[in-house]
Amino acid sequence: MLERIAVSGTGPSARLAARILCRRLRHPYVGDVAAVARLMAGARDERVAAMAEEALALAWGSDQEVTNSAWDALTATPGPALRFLLAPAPDCPHEPRVRLVTAPPDGRRVLAAALKSADPELRGTMTDLLRVTDHPVLLGDFEGALNSWPMPRHPGDVELETRAVLDLALTNTHLCQPAPVGRRRTGLAVVAVLKGRFDLFDSYDPASLVAQLVRLDHRALPAPATEGYRRWLRALGPGPGRERLCELVTDGFFEALAAVADSGQEPDSPYLLPAFLFCTEQWERYDALDPDGTLLENYIIKECDDVGMYLWTVAERNGRQLPAPRGLAADPGF
Repeated sequence: MLERIAVSGTGPSARLAARILCRRLRHPYVGDVAAVARLMAGARDERVAAMAEEALALAWGSDQEVTNSAWDALTATPGPALRFLLAPAPDCPHEPRVRLVTAPPDGRRVLAAALKSADPELRGTMTDLLRVTDHPVLLGDFEGALNSWPMPRHPGDVELETRAVLDLALTNTHLCQPAPVGRRRTGLAVVAVLKGRFDLFDSYDPASLVAQLVRLDHRALPAPATEGYRRWLRALGPGPGRERLCELVTDGFFEALAAVADSGQEPDSPYLLPAFLFCTEQWERYDALDPDGTLLENYIIKECDDVGMYLWTVAERNGRQLPAPRGLAADPGF
């Protein structure tokens, strides 16, 4: 009722209704935030719209849920939204210095607007902003969308087409820097790969980076890029990166299998070695190390649900016996 009066009315009654709605933003509830955002964009009375804009500006960034709700409501009316979101913010520590970048919405909302908005002005403006921004939240949205490693998704995350995200990411120079959003967040490594900046690999956690790179084989990257990251995988020295590569061999990743076959790498861990030798089909060494299969069986039992099915693929291909995978032990057809 209050919103309807404030939006459609003029004069004292509309301003009173707007004042009540705006006052609620001192202790914001997301429904009130959305109502005030709609008021700013659609009120007939210019004084009501100005009142709503002032209240929304004060609430912007006070809480992530508030910011997200304001963004969702504002982008339904791109004209007023852009005026509000792109208002100058000279004290903003990130580029570009506009209100949106002082406290961006999360869940890949800005990235989704740049790639999928039906409004060409909003789409173009957000694209231009993402080409130059250095805000960690917005860079993190790129990383999350490009990450090949299965990760838990934030409830608000928007699904985006990877190729379109990558094309836009390649235009932002802040994404081709040492570990732009953290050593373990390696989704942006593909940007370094495509730009030939293999020197940036040292800025990432080696095990996390290996897990990312072995999943790039489905990306159909240009030959120089593919050759570059494959050389890096084959030149790993002892340490967590090589151990992770050998773990991924037991999951049957093609890039991991090819890297160890070409380079002769193997794990330092005696615990992992039996499974590694089994999956690389080094039968003479495996049989000498684990003649009765006890070491491999203990590995399977201990790893439990983390054991990849590739072990059983190799066993079937070579006529080898293994315990049934967890959950299938009672299946007489396995």
